Amino acid sequence: MPKILIVDSDLNTVEQLQQLFAGEGYEVLTAVTGQGGVQLAHVHRPSLVLLDVDLPDVDGYGVCRALRGAASTAQVPILIYSARTEVADKVAGFKAGANDYIVKPTAPAELVARVKAALRSEEHALAHAVALWGAKGGVGTTTVASNLAVALQAKTGKAGKRVALLDASVLGGTLGVVLNLAPRRTIADLLPRLDDLDAELLASVLTTHSSGVRVLLSMPWSKDGDSVHAAQFERILDWLQGATDYVVVDTSPSLDESTTAVLQHADQVIVVLTPEMTSLRNARVFFQAVESWGEPAGKFLLALNRYPAKGGIQLKDVEGALHRRVEIEIPGDEPLVTFSINRGIPLFMSHPRSPVAQGYARLAEAVVAAAAKKQAGATSKATLG
Repeated sequence: MPKILIVDSDLNTVEQLQQLFAGEGYEVLTAVTGQGGVQLAHVHRPSLVLLDVDLPDVDGYGVCRALRGAASTAQVPILIYSARTEVADKVAGFKAGANDYIVKPTAPAELVARVKAALRSEEHALAHAVALWGAKGGVGTTTVASNLAVALQAKTGKAGKRVALLDASVLGGTLGVVLNLAPRRTIADLLPRLDDLDAELLASVLTTHSSGVRVLLSMPWSKDGDSVHAAQFERILDWLQGATDYVVVDTSPSLDESTTAVLQHADQVIVVLTPEMTSLRNARVFFQAVESWGEPAGKFLLALNRYPAKGGIQLKDVEGALHRRVEIEIPGDEPLVTFSINRGIPLFMSHPRSPVAQGYARLAEAVVAAAAKKQAGATSKATLG
């Protein structure tokens, strides 16, 4: 249920708006001061803020700037609803970061329509999140994830798209190794500040790779497998989705609470397996487990890595055992891949014409297609709604 925060010092207006939007099926939060509105927004993370300018403490422009300056609310639609009618007031509102400026009073039907339009725009803005899950350790998930992110940046960067890569493997994630990155900040630096995420913090913890991909790495080694909890990963993913266009997540080959939360949160899950029996067995167990999640079948994409392999299971047998089609085959080239990892240069950059790199390119194309399909579905839903 979308959540609307109303910040207005006029109690009669607050009551009328509360009744109006509650009747439309929205959850409504209210504040009568600017500071109270900012605090509620940070705690409850509303879907939209309806904001008056004339408040008893901080004016609405100051509230708008404060919300835009914090990562947790930077992407939230803000509609100023004010009795001020001067052009200068409207310009000040837009300069402060408002999405719309509505002069009160206005007809309830128009106000509701403009709120719905702003909410539809926000739905379209969130990045497409794709999580990679390996059927077991050693199937090459991290290598695939890093090359996928680089391929996405190469394919979409000219259009101004931004790609983030998150290492969600808390037990000694190795993305930093395969990308030859040694950042001063990691995901551990975010944990104490999850309620105070802002653009400055984002810039300080994301390391920009030479490809243009922005990377958030895990701790070098965690003594506590639960050091990053499920809710924390979801907050971080929300944050990255609000600041980028694609988020690629490398996960651990398990189904613990944190990994499950990431996979459920993602728009798309790429299951990486190799053509051998232990990998195939674990993939079957995985798909049996996710049946209870109620996720659409189209959310999951099978990527068969290092195929074909001498003595390996045949493609038709993999598909028959899993009752799913393998959508992407990535050929094996152990010397080339090992050379790439040891140099810390993604193979998609060093050998873009190699068959392996072309497999990563096809995977990136599949992700772009899924993102476009999601966007088209959201647009169709918004039009019908």
